Amino acid sequence: MTPDRVALERDLSAAPFKEGVARGRWRLVDVDWPYLLVAIMARDAREFVLRLDCCGFPAQPPTGGFWDISDKRYLLENEWPKGDDVFQSVIRWDWRQGAALYFPLDRVSRTGHPDWISTHPHLTWDPAMGLIQHISEVHRLLNSRGYRG
Repeated sequence: MTPDRVALERDLSAAPFKEGVARGRWRLVDVDWPYLLVAIMARDAREFVLRLDCCGFPAQPPTGGFWDISDKRYLLENEWPKGDDVFQSVIRWDWRQGAALYFPLDRVSRTGHPDWISTHPHLTWDPAMGLIQHISEVHRLLNSRGYRG
């Protein structure tokens, strides 16, 4: 196993990930290296599956978007979660056609946004926090007042 895969497996077996599973916040769907599929529960009990490319993890954050398991593709625009302007500023289908979330914890999206470190310091990638940092922020968004289904 590669070091990045070992690190991901360690995060998946760690207490913070398992606690989220036990609380019904998310669940592991599959690992098809380098991709991780994790279903995240929204406040209306709808599950959204994230497909994350974990190459270079944890030195680099994962990247990915919402995924349709049965059709093996990123969700279409009308299938994405909807919300208010703040919610839609992060959960943007128009960014990379849904293949990356528009926030500093996404490896692809943070490229070209050096200002994000100062404007969103709480979302600066921390390899020690690892996977839980990324998926817990997506969970927070899907359970925020800004989420509308």
